[in-house]
Amino acid sequence: MLRRRTYAAAAILALAAGCANFARISPGTPAPQIRAQFGAPEAVWKNPDGSETWEYPLGPVGVQTYMITLGPDQTVRQVRQVLSEEYLDKAQPGMSRDEVRRLLGKPREIAFYPQRDEEVWTWRIQEFHFRYRRFHALFDRTTGILRSTLTLDEDRPDGERPGR
Repeated sequence: MLRRRTYAAAAILALAAGCANFARISPGTPAPQIRAQFGAPEAVWKNPDGSETWEYPLGPVGVQTYMITLGPDQTVRQVRQVLSEEYLDKAQPGMSRDEVRRLLGKPREIAFYPQRDEEVWTWRIQEFHFRYRRFHALFDRTTGILRSTLTLDEDRPDGERPGR
């Protein structure tokens, strides 16, 4: 039991250290410095204005995904943690898979439900620094269009539900 707690504490500290590093990125930081510090991004998107967005999911069990926008001059314009209420609320029915991916980053899980012709993408999120939840995006599998979203509390290992 003590060993499990030690590993859990080490994982939390490592995650917190990673988060702090992303939080310290300031506008104007050159792209090579970002790549040297954090490695290659999971995905890179070219934007119409000549900028790029680099995706850095902290997973698979992480609850943060950072999007770093670089200007045409390859320096940082903006850093956003997108697994937050602000960005989850922007996932609206009618969006494509690509639009949702660019908004929220790589999902933690993807499941298929043939009877419903549905594809479900799931992200793990954290609210109030203590409650873990699962955010689900439910797509029409044939068209790839978002039908709806759903957020559910995550079961705790001891079977206890938050707030009890």
